[in-house]
Amino acid sequence: MSSNPREDSLAEKRWLNALAKGDSSAMNGLYQLYGEKIFRYTYRMLGNRADAEDATAETFLRVLKRANDLRADGAFKTWLFRIARNLCIDKMRQPKLLEISGERSYSGTEERAALRVTVQNALNELPMDYREPLILCDLEDISAKEAADTLGISVPALKSRLYRGRRALREKLGGSMEKLK
Repeated sequence: MSSNPREDSLAEKRWLNALAKGDSSAMNGLYQLYGEKIFRYTYRMLGNRADAEDATAETFLRVLKRANDLRADGAFKTWLFRIARNLCIDKMRQPKLLEISGERSYSGTEERAALRVTVQNALNELPMDYREPLILCDLEDISAKEAADTLGISVPALKSRLYRGRRALREKLGGSMEKLK
């Protein structure tokens, strides 16, 4: 996966055009570009590895089902994140049979892992209107325009939610932030 947005955009266009022409290997290319980003987003939204894997797989399954409707017009990434977002929202509405907290999938020291869990828990306690912009912009490094399009809001509304979300997250974390230094 490239870290150059221009190269990613060109690769995206190539893969989307190939997929529209029936090239099944194109799906793998799109997954290479966006699979990890979608997984991280769904994991942060759902807080559960298994649910995040399911949502990621379903996101790309839906892309495959709509392959004939896709256009390489620059809106694919936004559309992809919107699918993932909707799947996460649907999953969060479902009643949980069993909730296991504090997954141990983090690497590093025990203290850093505990801090990550604390931050994830604080993030999960935020209202969805604050949590989603923080995950998209601050954690997934998506532009304000793309995040606003994904959420179906204006850029000024997104920036307002980011500001309020960051403030609320700082308040929830309180003394935990000292450990970050």
